[in-house]
Amino acid sequence: MNRQRYYDYISEKLEVLSNRITSNGKLNLLHLNIHSETLYRDILNVLYEYNLEPSNTGKANAEAVDLIDEDKKVVIQVSSTASKAKINSTLEKDKIKGLADEGYSIKFIFVANEAKKLRGITYNNIHNITFDSNVDIWDKITVLEKISQLPIDRMTVMHDLIQKEFGERPGTLKLSSNLAEIVNFLSKENLDDVSTKIQLNDYGIEEKIEFNELSYIKESTFDEYKIYYGILDRIYREFIIEGSNKTVSVLRKIASFYEKEVLNKESTNVEKFFNVIEKVEEHVLKSESVNEIPEEEIDMCIRIIVVDAFVRCKIFKNPRGYTHVTP
Repeated sequence: MNRQRYYDYISEKLEVLSNRITSNGKLNLLHLNIHSETLYRDILNVLYEYNLEPSNTGKANAEAVDLIDEDKKVVIQVSSTASKAKINSTLEKDKIKGLADEGYSIKFIFVANEAKKLRGITYNNIHNITFDSNVDIWDKITVLEKISQLPIDRMTVMHDLIQKEFGERPGTLKLSSNLAEIVNFLSKENLDDVSTKIQLNDYGIEEKIEFNELSYIKESTFDEYKIYYGILDRIYREFIIEGSNKTVSVLRKIASFYEKEVLNKESTNVEKFFNVIEKVEEHVLKSESVNEIPEEEIDMCIRIIVVDAFVRCKIFKNPRGYTHVTP
């Protein structure tokens, strides 16, 4: 699922940033603090639909805070040091009184340390600016929790924002993958032409589907993709003739994903099946081999490959006497 992949990417980057800010702070290297203020401005604008700007620009020059949204009357202090003293110091500044008189609320976001211990306690809010320590003190955990609940369209915007901010060094996260190569070959096939398919033992396949309590997705998944068995079989056989181990490694990799799912006693077999598809897709998308293939085609090819692995007895239990070979 794109949602999980996007969230994992965002979470990883924010965790790395947090750790680097902490480490650099011990060396008195504060350049990341400045950059994180801009990053979190953009993150909060997406999360809460704010229009935050640096407080030292424009007509509202609020030295006590870092970010300001003049339309929604919100000011935000961005800090790496999560402490009661930091919050009190900000709340006690003279500029806060003017903001309070204008109807602003204030929030604090700590980009390095967690701030759970700071919530729900009393602060020296001497100017009575709108501030609730239970909900107006944020950290990377509260931000990530909010991100995880975003609708997919805004999750995509957030992912693209983080990706543009951090970027990727070419090739550092790309892996060589036989699974990805099979997807690459399969994507070049004319799947409208299934004349090369092998006549399968449909009765045996249906028995295995029922035996594993997968009947719910028989028509939508197994019937839809098992017809491509012959095309994939030809690709596998070509590799075998060449003396390549691609076929063996691909099927064993899929089996390894299934083995991990077997340990999950709480999920149904239908959930396990789709989890295998998801794991295969995650693995494939890390490879450089699929850069030019549309994601919809990747998903289709992976479903063909996983259904094929099911037919070949590589995943899920086989009823007595079941064989994938043709009748």
